[in-house]
Amino acid sequence: MKKYLPKSWKLRYQQLRRYSREHLFSSANFALTQQNLWLSEYQISTSQEIKSNAYFANKIHNIDLAIQTLNGVIIQPQQIFSFWHLVKAPTLKNGYKAGRNLVNGIISEDLGGGICQISSSLYISALKAGLVIVERHSHSIDIYQEHERFTPLGSDATVVYGYKDLQFQNNLNIPLQIQVLRQHNQLITHLVSLDAIQEYTLNFTIEEFQTHRVAHTFQNQKHIVQSIYLLNSHMDDER
Repeated sequence: MKKYLPKSWKLRYQQLRRYSREHLFSSANFALTQQNLWLSEYQISTSQEIKSNAYFANKIHNIDLAIQTLNGVIIQPQQIFSFWHLVKAPTLKNGYKAGRNLVNGIISEDLGGGICQISSSLYISALKAGLVIVERHSHSIDIYQEHERFTPLGSDATVVYGYKDLQFQNNLNIPLQIQVLRQHNQLITHLVSLDAIQEYTLNFTIEEFQTHRVAHTFQNQKHIVQSIYLLNSHMDDER
């Protein structure tokens, strides 16, 4: 029955479920405040190449649009960062353009393509800082060859409005500021603090199977998460 419902109805249902879970039945405190950028020597950074494709110009546009609402956000101790609490829905009305997305396991065109590179970069920075990952989703399918990757397999964090979010909590005793910028075809994310914080080393290993790959993530040589990627399947929308 569910599969016959209009897409807009499904999205609204998911939004109501998430709102109830995060606001009505939870005391979670989400980071929503932006400030002028801090100048500090203490920062944990992640830099990634924005790979060229047929939608490159639109991808750059979408990334720049999302950066506007993320750059300068302050995460106080115990506050939770949520990608979709800050970034607007990827619609034409909100200024987004069509880009390359995974839809039902197939590469296709959809609004907001490319913004998951920001969420992936922020996820890596959060792991480096040892923050608590509240919600993170890997892509369902590994569509890249090794030379095509902009980030190691297992370090991605896909976001789908209403369905999949990236959330992490500042478990440190000092506030952090998110700084996101694009320099030509380089995407750079910083977690900035006014005091020194420990930076963890990340490593990723891959196990190959007939139908899927399993990526293992290690933080200072400690296994913290595994991500499963199908090689050929039909899955939900991903950005």
